[in-house]
Amino acid sequence: MPASDLHVTVRPPSRVSPPAHRARDSDNARPARRATHRTHGTSPPGAVAAAAPTPAGWRGGHRRAAGRTAITVSILTMSAGWLLAIVVAPHVTLSPAWRMAALFCHLTCLVVGFGAVLTVDWFSLRWLLRREPLGTVLNAARGAHLLIWLGLVGLLASGAALGPDTSSGLVWVKLLAVLAVGINGLFLGRVRDRLAAVDGRPPWSTVLVGVAAATVSQVGWWTATLIGFWNANS
Repeated sequence: MPASDLHVTVRPPSRVSPPAHRARDSDNARPARRATHRTHGTSPPGAVAAAAPTPAGWRGGHRRAAGRTAITVSILTMSAGWLLAIVVAPHVTLSPAWRMAALFCHLTCLVVGFGAVLTVDWFSLRWLLRREPLGTVLNAARGAHLLIWLGLVGLLASGAALGPDTSSGLVWVKLLAVLAVGINGLFLGRVRDRLAAVDGRPPWSTVLVGVAAATVSQVGWWTATLIGFWNANS
């Protein structure tokens, strides 16, 4: 065979192109790998904000302040329960054992409710003296909220079971003090929500309202406690 024919016939092997579906798969895989690399390399701003440490005076978790309608309904409900306890009390007759149990429950509810109130007011006083941040007071009030109301409701229920003498003037003063403490507690909850919604130093008008409500609470609790102690020893 001539040499010219050999050069014409023998050709170098051509590069075989990959199939179409493999090319599409590789093209789709490359951006995914690049996107994954960028995701690991950087973090979105939301993740950085979530990982940031919580400030010391954080007041988060506050709920929206209750409106006038909710406050009115709560006052009417509380007043109805208070009146029901007074109406039912003269018709309750307990055996000595059950009366002792009711008295124990009454004293326990006093310790729980009044103790929680004293704790919150103590932190409030320290805040007024600039010994504690406002966030600490609000967190203490939120944590003691359930204990205060359980103590107050338990006092009313166990007091009705003990059969108070409604013909006594001191007993009526005690009952009115309990009602005043309950209604005042609703307003204190609203003041707490307003304080939680304020950024920075709260206005003095809100602070004075809170101080007045805390004073009413202390007077009411101490009045009910002293009258109860007097009646138990007279």
